[in-house]
Amino acid sequence: MNQLSRMVLVGILALLVGCGYHLRGSIEMPEVLKNMYVFGASQPLQGELQSIMKASKGKIVGSPNDAGVVVKVLREEMRNRVLTIGSTGKSSESELEYYLRFQFFDSKENALMDEQVVEISREFFNDQTAVLAKGNEEQLIRNEIYKQVARMILARARIAVDTQKK
Repeated sequence: MNQLSRMVLVGILALLVGCGYHLRGSIEMPEVLKNMYVFGASQPLQGELQSIMKASKGKIVGSPNDAGVVVKVLREEMRNRVLTIGSTGKSSESELEYYLRFQFFDSKENALMDEQVVEISREFFNDQTAVLAKGNEEQLIRNEIYKQVARMILARARIAVDTQKK
């Protein structure tokens, strides 16, 4: 029985590897993207980039000279805008707006791609009776925006590197 369970386990693992299974959050990256330097990003964005890089067997390096790709954040902004006001005079619906302008460089400060812009907005309901839940929901939405932006940056970095090779 022990031999049979090992064979089943090996078979399942072989199927998972064969179908392209990979850990959640990991991205397959070319070798040049494994070392990235990020300049001027907010702490939450830097943290998300670091998390994805770690899951993808890459890392954020401490110097642009050690990096295959340098991400220079030119402008980053997160704003909260009131959409509707309830009968009590307090906001009942809000919108988070995120704006990011950045550019990719190689370690010799040559631009790999023109400036890139990312704009994301998310609307959410402000329940005035559940103040703690409102704060948690807004923070959750902010975190999701940063995750999405980090993935977009890495996808565009891959495009920049691929077009540079040609």
